Amino acid sequence: MSNLFKEFKKISSKEWKQKIQVDLKGLDYQTLITQTAEHIDIKPFYHYDDFQVMPQPVSKSFKISQELQIKNAETAGKIAKKALEKGADYFTFYFDKPFNIQQLISNLELEKLIFIADTLNTDFIKELYEQTNRKSQILVDTIGHYARFGNWYENETKDFENLKSLQNFFPADYRFIEIRSFYSKDAGATITQELAYALSHAVEYVEKLGKKSINQIQFSMANGYHYFFEIAKLKALRYLWQLIGNEYNTIVEAIIYTRPSMRNKTIFDPYVNMLRTGMEMMSAVLGGSNIIANMPFDAVYKKSNEFSERIARNQLIILQKEAGFEAALNSTTGNYFIEENTYKLAEKAFEIFKQIEKSGGFLSQLYKGKIQQKISESAEKEQNLFDEGKLVLVGTNKYSNANEPNPEIDFFPFMKKRSGQTLIRPVVPKRLAEKSEQERLNQLGIHF
Repeated sequence: MSNLFKEFKKISSKEWKQKIQVDLKGLDYQTLITQTAEHIDIKPFYHYDDFQVMPQPVSKSFKISQELQIKNAETAGKIAKKALEKGADYFTFYFDKPFNIQQLISNLELEKLIFIADTLNTDFIKELYEQTNRKSQILVDTIGHYARFGNWYENETKDFENLKSLQNFFPADYRFIEIRSFYSKDAGATITQELAYALSHAVEYVEKLGKKSINQIQFSMANGYHYFFEIAKLKALRYLWQLIGNEYNTIVEAIIYTRPSMRNKTIFDPYVNMLRTGMEMMSAVLGGSNIIANMPFDAVYKKSNEFSERIARNQLIILQKEAGFEAALNSTTGNYFIEENTYKLAEKAFEIFKQIEKSGGFLSQLYKGKIQQKISESAEKEQNLFDEGKLVLVGTNKYSNANEPNPEIDFFPFMKKRSGQTLIRPVVPKRLAEKSEQERLNQLGIHF
């Protein structure tokens, strides 16, 4: 092959541009350049002498997790046991109040359990750690709760005292701090905003809990519909987190847990959601996620059910065991398009990050409503593109099926406005299709 390629003359990017200009027959080359929501130009071609790259480690493998909100401990334990037997590497439980630990964990492999706590009940969290023989992972995110719901669990001082108590309780290398940046993604943040807010969110913990907390942090990201840019996003996060670690004179590695974004999921023609999550899971793998949890195709309107959860799990198993993705984790290295846009995303996200830090940090900007305002502006632009049909969700705002059976909806599937007073304006996730779905459901006589 090396001898074969010697027979071909190398063509520079300048020569390619000249050839394209000739073929355009007078049209401006700039008409071929489009721009993303992150204000990054997508060029008609990328070339070896005209792209930027940032060296970074490549993840060696990825693990599959299945997720469930704990409502009944015994039932949740049975679901987890079956999922682990059927190919999941981990099982992730969400909880916001104490539960019967032994009922849940009996007959489960404790080292394969992840608990995501939306509570700062430190006594229960410590008990959970002890009863799982210090083998499971427990994650908390006080700042994420504050951003998502507008209030602290108790108050800022008490919440960080509780976090410090957990920090002193857990081993120094135990990752218990979660950066739930998927909330901003699901609320409509751009990729650069999501990156910048995740980094600033994490730095806030390091500043409040000390330098040792930098290696106790794990990132939870959400991947959306922009396939190549989502790959680049995760690669950029790894690079930027290393950059921040250098500022603290610490060698760090970004541990990334990825799930699909809720933003582009739909009630109507729900099987298309499988195609969406399939692409999102592929970008999560190639972007270098450590753990990936898929979303059931009907998760936005149906309760937990074995059928859709099995499909979601199997989508990842196919990527891991059959499609050969584990052997291709470094396949994006040297890809001109992905490498250059990884660099550009990192550059733009880091500028936003620096502006936040210069203005007082993540909590300060949340309190002033600046971050919420930026997310709302981005979400509104994206919503307008969807409403105008320029951003297509097949089966919803294009190629909808007028004869589709009425969906069987188990719970309220739209954005909920929380009642009660809040300290700040919450960052509230909202799906793009909500307004059109409500109108269509009303026409079908289905009202909420």
